[in-house]
Amino acid sequence: MAKCSIHPGSTAVGKVNGVDVCAPCKAELAAAVTQVDKHVDPKDCFVWYEGGKSGWQPIPGTGCAHWVSHQRGYKRGGKGEQCMLGYTFRVKTMLGGLSEVKKLADVKVNDVYATPSKDHTGLVIKVVADKAKPDEPKITIRHDSSAQGKVADNEFATYFKGKGSFWR
Repeated sequence: MAKCSIHPGSTAVGKVNGVDVCAPCKAELAAAVTQVDKHVDPKDCFVWYEGGKSGWQPIPGTGCAHWVSHQRGYKRGGKGEQCMLGYTFRVKTMLGGLSEVKKLADVKVNDVYATPSKDHTGLVIKVVADKAKPDEPKITIRHDSSAQGKVADNEFATYFKGKGSFWR
């Protein structure tokens, strides 16, 4: 019989996000998921075990890198930088191993966008060339936005003021 991955002395009652959990963990996990900020997507795995009296809690911070990592399959960094399913939730860690796209004209769909401070990220979902300004395509970025309370689509030139970098 499987044991709880957190409490090895307890019998597991099932798996949550691939993790064997006991009854108290299962209940704490479900409660923690309800506390994850409304904009975070997906929510079910954006929790971790803090130990002691805290138990299972939402991961602090925003979910932008978490969302991009799920979309692109990024599982970088250590356990302290990954959700329950192993997807990275820190922007700088997520960008590790990617190469910067130096020119806007070279940006493509599925490239990763990062703000200048690398504290927010999203995915390029649309690039439209501008014949009048070939070096300035119209770029649409989808991102998990705490400011907008959802996964949102915004223009690079307006919403992001044309600032930031692109990675692939």
